[in-house]
Amino acid sequence: MNLVNCKDVHMLDQIKNHLIKAIDPPLVEALLKAYSDLKNNYYLGKYKPSELEGGHFAEVAIRILELVTTGRYTPLGQHLPKFDLKEVEKYAQLPSVNYSDSIRIHIPRAILAIYGIRNRRGVGHVGGDITPNLSDSTFVVATCDWILVELIRLYYTSSLEEAQKLVDTLVVRKVPLIQDFNGFLKVLDPSLSVPKQILVLLYQRGNEGALREELSKWVKTSAENLSNALSRLVNSQKYLHYNGSKYFITRAGEIYIEEGIYPRTIY
Repeated sequence: MNLVNCKDVHMLDQIKNHLIKAIDPPLVEALLKAYSDLKNNYYLGKYKPSELEGGHFAEVAIRILELVTTGRYTPLGQHLPKFDLKEVEKYAQLPSVNYSDSIRIHIPRAILAIYGIRNRRGVGHVGGDITPNLSDSTFVVATCDWILVELIRLYYTSSLEEAQKLVDTLVVRKVPLIQDFNGFLKVLDPSLSVPKQILVLLYQRGNEGALREELSKWVKTSAENLSNALSRLVNSQKYLHYNGSKYFITRAGEIYIEEGIYPRTIY
């Protein structure tokens, strides 16, 4: 079951079309496949496969570092040289006038951290000291998010404003109890009250917000109940903001979602 929706696919296509102008297409395709798979597995609560895909993502990221710093890279399918603190230090010694701190310092260290989770905590090898879990998977997913965002910042070939919008979309957190059917958001937990359904829907939408007409399609309730819930959420609880056409979740609403409704199911 693949929960990557059409908007995600379009976004990844945008990223691919820009990154391949600076990075070999096979590397970009392998990176984005690993990224999509790790997010999908995380979304489904499959923490070990998610962390393994994080390791695959890191292996491709190492090859990208090789490419941008030497002009060549270990072919896909061949074993990489050992990547450890000594390798990280080699990147740190590269001249800062030629390479950004992201290439020299931050991305290599982030990759090493992902490797540490995969190799030492019951993921990549039998006998790891900790069973794969939500906390480790969340760390791996967030670190891969960060690495991909840095690559976008470095190699996005359009305007900085467009790059920032893409980055903002990429790091939006998602609520696994919502599934996107070609733009129709379906709440998968029937026990949620109308106000809570509205909140989790708008949490997922983030800066995009939602029209009242959209909420009325997604939340199965009467027009009166919807109006009353929206009014309370905007005016009494301050969990939502209405700008005259769309509803947006406020920071207070985000905190309520993160700490109250589903504190362990959001990334």
